[in-house]
Amino acid sequence: MSNFAIIASKQNIASINISSFLKELPNNLSLHFFNEHICFIDKADSIDADALIFASSHTSSSGKPTLSTHAVGNWNKAELGGKDSELVPSNSSLLKNYLLGLQKKKEEFALDYEICLEATHHGPWATKPITFIELGSGELQWKDLKAAKAVADVVLESTSVEGKFKSAIALGGGHYCPEFTKLVLRTEWALGHICPGYALPFFNEKMLNKALAATFPKPEAIILDWKGLGKEKARIKELLDNQSLPVLRARKLLH
Repeated sequence: MSNFAIIASKQNIASINISSFLKELPNNLSLHFFNEHICFIDKADSIDADALIFASSHTSSSGKPTLSTHAVGNWNKAELGGKDSELVPSNSSLLKNYLLGLQKKKEEFALDYEICLEATHHGPWATKPITFIELGSGELQWKDLKAAKAVADVVLESTSVEGKFKSAIALGGGHYCPEFTKLVLRTEWALGHICPGYALPFFNEKMLNKALAATFPKPEAIILDWKGLGKEKARIKELLDNQSLPVLRARKLLH
């Protein structure tokens, strides 16, 4: 059984509230508090665990109630922790289990929240796999104890890398990945690293290889939000023609 370390920041309201419901943990989970901003807790990599789970706030200018999960890394400059053009290992099965768990808890708790994957972004840096699970998108939601308990329950019930899923990386679309969220919720596919449309100008052969190497289980395909590739369509198609994995379109997989 894999051991997971749950990481909480003392300066993150949502992190504190989620962790308040994590008092009785199974043997494979441990809880660790840090003083730093949650995206800069690089020292968590030294914890004796197989993988790291960051319980965090989610922030957006819309303030829309959102429960989300995502992989970690930077496609270009590291503007909020991590390293420039480096991706942290990510487990697609855990991300899928969390997304499914969040959807289940939304219904169970009757939460008026959007459930979604987010594209790979921000820090911290680690050599161990990191998964963020987030409550947002503003202070009202960070203080919503019902929603915080729902997130905590997902961590307690869905922290597993088990599952007979097909692993892949994904390219294109918006930051909140509506096509890929539907794909993961409705099909057997599980996604690790996701490069959104706005980061595609920085996506090259080097970053492709990093995304494939940093996604576990080993990816079986590369999945595209074809429309969401925008002006990068031709270049991305040429880039992907030079590698051996199947290239699939999310919309076709959903039909």
